[in-house]
Amino acid sequence: MRKQPGCHNVQEIVINRIASHAENNWSLCVLAAGAADANTAARAAVHVQTVLRRDYDLLMD
Repeated sequence: MRKQPGCHNVQEIVINRIASHAENNWSLCVLAAGAADANTAARAAVHVQTVLRRDYDLLMD
């Protein structure tokens, strides 16, 4: 996330498990953008989520 342009100051992200039956079972969002612009951080989170979903899935209980 911090490697994305304008996001080197992002302080905290969260990965949420999605309970419904969807193509992927997790989402990523920014909790604390720090000094980064919140809109820039949100767009970067969507991009990072798209890239990482290709390779990662949360384990199911």
